[in-house]
Amino acid sequence: MKQDTTHTKINWLLFIGILLVAANLRAPITSIGIALPHIKDELMLSNTAVSFITIVPLLAFSIVSLFAAKTSRHLGLEKTIFIALILIFIGVVVRSITHVSWLYIGTVLLGIGIAFGNVLAPAFIKAKFPLRIGIMTGYYTVVMNVFGSASTYATAPLVKHFHYNIAIGLISIVTLIALIVWAFQLKNKPEETSQVATTDVNVWKSPLSWQITLVMGGQSLIFYSLINWLPEYLNSQGFALDKAGLYLSILQIAIIPLTFITPIIATKMQSQYALTLGTGALFVIGVVIMMLEPTWALLSAILIGVASGLAFGLVNTFFSLRAEQGTTAAKLSGMSQSVGYLFAAIGPLFFGILHDISGSWILSLSILLITALAITIIGAGAGKNKTIEQTLNVK
Repeated sequence: MKQDTTHTKINWLLFIGILLVAANLRAPITSIGIALPHIKDELMLSNTAVSFITIVPLLAFSIVSLFAAKTSRHLGLEKTIFIALILIFIGVVVRSITHVSWLYIGTVLLGIGIAFGNVLAPAFIKAKFPLRIGIMTGYYTVVMNVFGSASTYATAPLVKHFHYNIAIGLISIVTLIALIVWAFQLKNKPEETSQVATTDVNVWKSPLSWQITLVMGGQSLIFYSLINWLPEYLNSQGFALDKAGLYLSILQIAIIPLTFITPIIATKMQSQYALTLGTGALFVIGVVIMMLEPTWALLSAILIGVASGLAFGLVNTFFSLRAEQGTTAAKLSGMSQSVGYLFAAIGPLFFGILHDISGSWILSLSILLITALAITIIGAGAGKNKTIEQTLNVK
């Protein structure tokens, strides 16, 4: 009886711990946007310097994701995630210091920490909850997005009543709680998840890896392009900025329930091909409406939000379902997020450049349409019932 109780307790610590990790993987980034005007005025930054603050985390995600799996093989998943949380905590605190250098240093540190967490959390779920991948991935993704949205909402009144460094530094409380809870994983399960038998799998050679990466990168490009440019586009079409901002909020809200439901549904299906194909089709329809009939922008925002939630939930589930080993899951996660966040960084940049070159938004929106079509036609293959190891004939 005592052993069963201990096992239950450890599972609850694992459950709470992974959710607290998820709570730290978006909030430090989403909380900064509202405070940027105050930071710009306080530190007398140029628009270029401000843009750099928003791009640095995405570039960190892209670069660091390549090394996360290898690092975890040497240190173990638990210890590596613990170090990632330390980096996030230090990064948030340092970023809150009122000085340009500390702002950049802190942003880089938390970007590195979040990159490790993004890659390794799905691998940890596969290793520790092999029979509950769907429900755990659902909880993980919804907590990540809820805390990301909540931090944006909470920062707005905080920057009005306090100095910006307090507003963007308070998220460190959540990170500190996560560190305390995660410390129990170091005590109770030292290195267990890193000791599974492994086979060297080069995920970069698998066509399936690239299909999953296309879905990850494609949804990232569409989402981050609209996060940056949708209000300005709608404003040019005659929408008031407050209404354009509302539509952008609705797009983000539409994502949240799908990130929870999708992994649960996907893991109960023998093949997720139809679900992935439908996700791409929703992206296509939403972008076409945005291009041809902007007066229906609300419907477009909802469709793209639903598609983004489906895509994000599917990709995080594929990291586990399409890998036979935890190490392969970490490598696949690293590859997909490295390329995906590179798309997220360059997508908004080219979206704006093409608008400046052409003088209209059609060419910019065409990038989103081509990406949506690629997800539908090519990326849908990620939903077929096979694994990375099978595509590479790894025994």
